[in-house]
Amino acid sequence: MFIFSYWFSRLVAADPGRKRLKTASKATISVITAVVIMLIVLKAAGSSQITAAILSGVIGLMGILVVNDETTKAKKVTTVLVALSSAVSLGIGSFLSRYGQAENVFLVLLVFLSFYLQKFGIRYFSLSMVAFMSFYFASILHVTFSQLPWLLAGVIVGACCAFIYNFVIFKDRPANVLRSSMKSFHIQVNLVLDLIIELIQKKQIEPAQIKQYNRNIKKLAEYARVASEELGNTDPHDIWPGVTAEQMRLYVFDTVMLLQTYSPAIRKLSELKAFNHFDIQQVLLKLVESIREAEVLNENPTHSLTDAAQHLQKLRQKLSELEPQDERYKDWLYLIRRIETISNHVIDEAYELQQAIVKQEKQPQKEAEEQEDEEDNDEEKGLKPSTKKSIQAVITAVATLVFGSFLSPSHQYWALLAGYLVLLGTETIGSTFVKAVQRSVGTLLGAAVGFVVASYVSPGILEVTLLFICVFMAFYFFPITYSFMSFWITMMLAFMYDMLLGGISESLLLARVLDTVVGVGIGLAVSALVFPKRTRDKITDTSVEYVAALKEFVHTYLHRFTKQYAFANLADKGMELEKKLKQLHVDSDPIIKGFVGRSRLQQFLTVFTAINYYAKHLVASSTRNEAFYKEAEFHGVVKEVEEKVASNFTQLEKALRGERGTYVYTLEDVRQKIEQSLDYFDTSVQSRNLQHLQLLHNIYYVWKINQSVVHLAKDLGAEEISNED
Repeated sequence: MFIFSYWFSRLVAADPGRKRLKTASKATISVITAVVIMLIVLKAAGSSQITAAILSGVIGLMGILVVNDETTKAKKVTTVLVALSSAVSLGIGSFLSRYGQAENVFLVLLVFLSFYLQKFGIRYFSLSMVAFMSFYFASILHVTFSQLPWLLAGVIVGACCAFIYNFVIFKDRPANVLRSSMKSFHIQVNLVLDLIIELIQKKQIEPAQIKQYNRNIKKLAEYARVASEELGNTDPHDIWPGVTAEQMRLYVFDTVMLLQTYSPAIRKLSELKAFNHFDIQQVLLKLVESIREAEVLNENPTHSLTDAAQHLQKLRQKLSELEPQDERYKDWLYLIRRIETISNHVIDEAYELQQAIVKQEKQPQKEAEEQEDEEDNDEEKGLKPSTKKSIQAVITAVATLVFGSFLSPSHQYWALLAGYLVLLGTETIGSTFVKAVQRSVGTLLGAAVGFVVASYVSPGILEVTLLFICVFMAFYFFPITYSFMSFWITMMLAFMYDMLLGGISESLLLARVLDTVVGVGIGLAVSALVFPKRTRDKITDTSVEYVAALKEFVHTYLHRFTKQYAFANLADKGMELEKKLKQLHVDSDPIIKGFVGRSRLQQFLTVFTAINYYAKHLVASSTRNEAFYKEAEFHGVVKEVEEKVASNFTQLEKALRGERGTYVYTLEDVRQKIEQSLDYFDTSVQSRNLQHLQLLHNIYYVWKINQSVVHLAKDLGAEEISNED
């Protein structure tokens, strides 16, 4: 029963905000509607131009998928322009079809423009993409002027269907997306809490349980990023009156931190036999269960946070009882304190949200200090990335046209399309290689399965239904894996060929697979030989961006201690660090999946992951609001730490770029002054003594971050020096 409940919850939460479901549904219904309408119109007119219905479906699909402007108004304009772009491209295609190689030249020009115009905005890319696909369609079907009127009618019908489904029937409702995203987040939170309860109850934790927990934590972090992004698009006050975006982000962040803290702490507690102490085990169990049952965003919750607060207080009492009793407890009491601290943050944030919802009074948003972004005036020498990519695409297009004419004279554009798509959205040789493999494998499997299924299914309602199912599945799984999309698209083409050609042959599908392999192979070769960008260079760029963001993050954190009323929205900055770390993992994926050099890269990523973990603990620091130290002595210490850590970040950036002569500070002497000698400050004043202890707590993870930075820099050739040097 538990397994069924677990997987059902996973399924419900698997699509945060139901974005994939909504996009795939819109695309599929738009295609179906456009095709059906055109078939009805064609039948009423007594025309047999079935290609017009197919084109209508293509435009209905692309009008959903390629229109990605930032505002709804801009999306509407682009949707209208999509129809115009397609119509013009079809007209030119029908005109050039009689001039031999002229259509190939224009097709190559469209390939160039679709890559080059990306630098001017997403709209230009969308229009170029539609123009390319429309001209591609006209070229493979050898459209003539006599066919053009019906094809233009198909374009209009397809664009109208896309417009209606995008902006009328399935129009954007950011509030619903945010509500659904938070629902997915809470479902995943409860799944992880269930696993934590199981870990606490177990006397012996199995490695499989730890792996399952870590997988769920990764999922939770992804859902947290989705929810955080939606908070940038929607004011949560519109859904939960009284709640601000800042409160919600901090709650999401603290919850993720809580569950990331639980795993290593509980595992260590189990190893130290802490759960043999029955009272501790039961209090922790009750605490986790009460947090799980709390209905944070419910205006009239049936389960409040009162129980969680009471169990947390009981945990504190147990800590005070055990602390002085036995030397054995010192090895695991600090773990209980860590759980108690972060649990307290989560309960406090959840309580604030509940109170805000009950009062339904919108709280004023804190305004961050205005900071002018420094413009990067260092222009990249030589050609810009968009120009390089467009040149790569042109060379690929020409090469695939030449090879395609020899391999499949009747389908010479298949290789071109494969080469075009494999370059789309890839920046490095490694990412192009991964996409090439995914497309080849997906196409091979899709062709095989599609051929078998099509051979057993007669053309008719069933095959049409399967075709539309393939459309839905292709675009539902596209954000997850490109292989799945290629698989379903190839199956869809198999059904389409079967219906249009009255049957499908092995030679046709083999030609499709061969052209795909040749096309992606040429695209990969061009990526590696013409303006190549190595995967490691991209990793370096992303690493430098992460370190720069981390430098600003730590500066903001420490700045609060020396400047009164300094505002620090660390939750937002923490989420940005999380995104950059995810991008670093994505950029590293081609090497991690390979064999050469992955061991050292994995160690490199492990250190960055540890740094990110320590940075999140700064967000979870108990000092959230007023952290200003009035004493000048504290100012001097904090400023010294800030300057040296900032220097280490700068030196690490240089080391990542391969510069020589870099150096980093250990800061061990400063740490010893603070940690080992209370006489470093005037301890005759009790308030200073308390501030000293508080400072030790607040900058503990700054030391951890600095140690990791020093380790990375030394590994890259930097020299380690002490503060006195």
